[in-house]
Amino acid sequence: MYLSYQGHHGTSRGRVWRGGVQPSADVTANNSVSNVTAQLGGTAYLHCLVGHLSERGQVSWIRKRDWHILSSGKFTYTNDERFQVLHGEGSEDWTLQIKFVQKRDNGTYECQVSTRTGIVSHYVRLQIVIPEAFILGSGEHHVDLGSVIHLICIVEKSPTPPQYVFWYHNDRMINYDATRGGITVETEPGARTQSRLTVRGATLKDSGNYTCSASNTEPASIHVFVSEGSNKMAAILRRNTSTIHGITSSGTFLLLLTSALIHFGLR
Repeated sequence: MYLSYQGHHGTSRGRVWRGGVQPSADVTANNSVSNVTAQLGGTAYLHCLVGHLSERGQVSWIRKRDWHILSSGKFTYTNDERFQVLHGEGSEDWTLQIKFVQKRDNGTYECQVSTRTGIVSHYVRLQIVIPEAFILGSGEHHVDLGSVIHLICIVEKSPTPPQYVFWYHNDRMINYDATRGGITVETEPGARTQSRLTVRGATLKDSGNYTCSASNTEPASIHVFVSEGSNKMAAILRRNTSTIHGITSSGTFLLLLTSALIHFGLR
């Protein structure tokens, strides 16, 4: 019987010798380790190739963090229906399939083969990656009234590039906003997926929080300020000035209210 494993660089095979002198290269066949990366929400395939398995031999998958026996042969021993063993008749491959992988699935899994001469194991380290989005620029974006809002969102750490990136304005999706009009979204999937949001004819109502997100991806947000006039500082000063005027005009009322509170408080 021999046990093989699949890693990132193809398949390697090690023989478990029943007797005689073992070649030094095959000593690492037992307790070998391979790495598998899967995207959050995707499907992970953990391969274990076992050749010349005897009738009494048995292949089991064990989750190392809690020593839970997930399967023995083609039968699973877990209530979690995401786990399944894939094995075709005459195939050497005993694959543990995990659907809709979650963060908690991170860790090491053991493919354990029992034989008449003992136990042979192969370990698979499963890493769950979570794609992250970020919007180019700082946390704030200032534009003039009537101009165009341009935002670019980048999605990284995604083994499987997202086909769609969704944009939200104040938690409302705007990819297909026919009511507002003048909004276009262009997405280029790839190792670094790029999505461009264009909002033409910016109005004061277009101010607010903008978020980009994709399936099973950490979202990113930016705050957009649409100001009146080309001088953004002047717009800020105007807002501050109006606030000061409001405080001044209500000064008399606040003074009377304070006096009344002090008067009744002392009694």
